[in-house]
Amino acid sequence: MKTYVAEIGGKAALAFRAADDEEADAMIDDENSTMRSDLQVLTDPNGDPLWDGKATIRVRPATAAEDAEWSQSRDQAISDGEIDLDAGENPEEWTISFPK
Repeated sequence: MKTYVAEIGGKAALAFRAADDEEADAMIDDENSTMRSDLQVLTDPNGDPLWDGKATIRVRPATAAEDAEWSQSRDQAISDGEIDLDAGENPEEWTISFPK
């Protein structure tokens, strides 16, 4: 699995994991995906949604720093019980939003 970033308007909006470029694109392109709904619910520091439901979403591989931030957030979520490994939750399905 690799870390990818969904960009909106040239800005990183969401980091997530996918097996390859095709899967990453498919995860964002699926109109019924939780990724798209998350982008409309999650907000930026001004309280505005990360995505207006219309702007183009571009997917790219995460930078080393973005990948490290995703990994740190996932590890913290496991420690905090937000990801319950005993219940079979997959830590690779963790996503984080930018900017924080």
